Amino acid sequence: MSPDIAGAAEAIKFESVVLLLVVAGLFVLAKIVSDLRAEIHKLRGGTTATESAAAPAQALPAPAAASPAEAIPADVYTAIVAAVYATLGGQHRIISVNPSESMMWSREGRRSIFRSHSFR
Repeated sequence: MSPDIAGAAEAIKFESVVLLLVVAGLFVLAKIVSDLRAEIHKLRGGTTATESAAAPAQALPAPAAASPAEAIPADVYTAIVAAVYATLGGQHRIISVNPSESMMWSREGRRSIFRSHSFR
């Protein structure tokens, strides 16, 4: 094998080893941060992930009574509550859920689609 090819192969091996060490270090650092967050959460009096997963139904609030014009289906409300619980945890509560009065989000989406098209 020529010296140039041997030198290139050695450099690739070295870079691969360094990359693997960096990735392993990142995993170790992520584990340490995760453990520290769990300890801080326990010290503040919070529940652990296994305890909160065991009793999620206890923390869910009942839907507030809405007028017939604003009635939100129970399955939609349940999906909203589950999303809030999964994202923020059981220490939060939903104050109100109201249907959108305007169609501004859909209008803005259409506007961005039309803006992306080019005219001939």
